[in-house]
Amino acid sequence: MAVVEPFEGTRYNPEHVKLGGVLAPPYDVISDAQRDVLYGRDLRNIVRIDYGVSYPQDIDGVDDQYTRAASFLTSWRDLGVLVRDRPASFYVVDHQFQHPDGTQRRRRGLLATVGTTPWEASDLRPHERTMRGPKADRLALMRATRAQTSPVFAVWTDAPDITATLDGLATGDALLGGRIDGEIASEKLLLWRVDDAEHIAAIANALRGAKLYVADGHHRYETATAYAAERRAEEPDASRDAPFERALVYLAAADDPGITILPTHRLVRPGPGIAFSLDDLWTRLDDVYEMLPASDGRAALAAAASMRDTHHAFAVVAHDGAAVLRRPRLVGGSPRDRLDVAVLETEVLGPAGVSREMISGGALAYTRDPGGLDAAVRSGEAILAFGVSPVSADDVIAVAGAGETMPQKSTYFYPKVPTGLVLFEV
Repeated sequence: MAVVEPFEGTRYNPEHVKLGGVLAPPYDVISDAQRDVLYGRDLRNIVRIDYGVSYPQDIDGVDDQYTRAASFLTSWRDLGVLVRDRPASFYVVDHQFQHPDGTQRRRRGLLATVGTTPWEASDLRPHERTMRGPKADRLALMRATRAQTSPVFAVWTDAPDITATLDGLATGDALLGGRIDGEIASEKLLLWRVDDAEHIAAIANALRGAKLYVADGHHRYETATAYAAERRAEEPDASRDAPFERALVYLAAADDPGITILPTHRLVRPGPGIAFSLDDLWTRLDDVYEMLPASDGRAALAAAASMRDTHHAFAVVAHDGAAVLRRPRLVGGSPRDRLDVAVLETEVLGPAGVSREMISGGALAYTRDPGGLDAAVRSGEAILAFGVSPVSADDVIAVAGAGETMPQKSTYFYPKVPTGLVLFEV
């Protein structure tokens, strides 16, 4: 049973800022160049709190990116740039964006909180493992600011009654709204606050029987859980419903038409023992695989996508051309084993000379650009390039529901939930 609760959100004051100028992508997809652009866009851009710059003269714990983040948060609150909403509220978010196919789409989300517990007891079900580095950084930021700046992105199933409720709330003038530069084109954000008891109860009750699956931000949830444990140890007499016991989440319906998952293609770096051509690769594979010539990587990707219902099919590019590599889909196996990316890793990359240990050690680079397959091979960055079809939300739910995890870089939920819509001070 999912316990989804409202929270006292801290948000930008539209009397002082334009929302489009102060939002930022999640820190883990921002390059240094993008961070510089965001720094220059508005002195109050959330990136100064969420992903501040480090300087050579920094002194840890005295004057560093985390202490500066806390100072910005305090000063912006004091100046009225940020305001805290009371009573506790839910927030409905409309995110309008351009899909890679050129169509305009909308994803409707809900900002809320869930309890912070270890995964085995959590209301959220994960589908991937996390790395230590990002969690250490996020925990240092949370300790300094006592705030959660970016939500965990999760999807729900089994909540049929909530859609009509949210549709009724996302009407009229929005509390906040603005446009941001998206990964593909301009994106529009609208946010409505829900603070009346009747609608809060309707939302919480509608989600009580739901199942929640993490789409993006596993490390944010684990960081919030680690922070809660620290605070509980420091404040053993604190209320069990203290804010630090909860994590900020952005929830959307798994079957929302705006749910979009982009594929992440694999680039095999040159190295000893790795297949060096299509012919060499072909000789290493089981006879069950067919190799069908294609004009280039884009054409191979399109052909592979058309075969997805009946075959595991991949685009492959090498110095001697491009092709579609395929074998029939078989019945059986776990949800993870049935994923194209898992089959590619086990049945193709392994024989090609790229073991799981090598993948963990950095043998692969990644791109979401279909044209990047041919470009990487031409430049020598990759000796082989493999294009994959995207996983579906159903795939994510099946893997998470089975208690399994996906291979690294299996999902890229698009567009990302911007940082700075609403913060959760804990």
